[in-house]
Amino acid sequence: MAAKGTAFVSILRPKRKVCPELTHTFPLPVFGESKSEVGQIEGLFTGFSVEVVDPDSIRNLCLNGGFGQGLFSRSFPACITNSSETHRRRKRPVESTPSVTTDHASGSNEPLSLFLEEAFFLMHKLNILRVKTIAGTELSVSEAFAKFRSIKKDFVASYCAYLYLKSKNWVVKCGLKFGGDFVIYVRGPQFYHASYIVLIEELAGGKPLKTHTVDGLDFQGFNRIAETTAKDILFLEVHYPEGFRMEDDPHCLERLKDVRVGEKFTKHHNFIAARTQT
Repeated sequence: MAAKGTAFVSILRPKRKVCPELTHTFPLPVFGESKSEVGQIEGLFTGFSVEVVDPDSIRNLCLNGGFGQGLFSRSFPACITNSSETHRRRKRPVESTPSVTTDHASGSNEPLSLFLEEAFFLMHKLNILRVKTIAGTELSVSEAFAKFRSIKKDFVASYCAYLYLKSKNWVVKCGLKFGGDFVIYVRGPQFYHASYIVLIEELAGGKPLKTHTVDGLDFQGFNRIAETTAKDILFLEVHYPEGFRMEDDPHCLERLKDVRVGEKFTKHHNFIAARTQT
């Protein structure tokens, strides 16, 4: 395992074909003159994620920063790709009721699902997302922080890691498919395949917490997944400052700026490439 670094080096694997409607992108969501006030995007907190249903907001989030994922599809919602498929792959079944239109059944009204870290980033740092509960109550930043922490026990560490990756201009996606916390892309998944599988480790007082240690067998498994999917592994160490009280939500939110994040890389030795260079 290599020493800690301050910059990422990756081998980019561009995709062969990019849809024209997905090529005009910006690093972060933008608003025109008619939408100059903050908090223009509305989301619904479902208890597991935050869903956005407005097509203009979906397009803004997906194309400008690569936020979210289609709820029924693998990547971009149908309102962006203009998919003509009548049977899209769904993550969860949709009951057929008289109120469900043909367009919704075909996926053209497909919601955008934001995972907790990126939803909180849009609330906490960009201040462009208003989140409401199913009951219609709007959540403040502190209330959303407390709710997200109650759902995901390592939310503080994962959010700090997410902020760190966004500061490096990476497009961050959920890494559950590859067994990690995140996967990260250059520019976006429509341009390149993911470069890294990100694993997060929490450290307090310079020592890793027991709940977030990766032993030799786990590392071997992650390494095999990374090799078979042509990616590298990136460990992010989240260092909590002295006196950081994890049980106190307001205290944690206030002291997020004092949390430090470091990188550790794994190096793969390519025997064939090394032999041809000699």
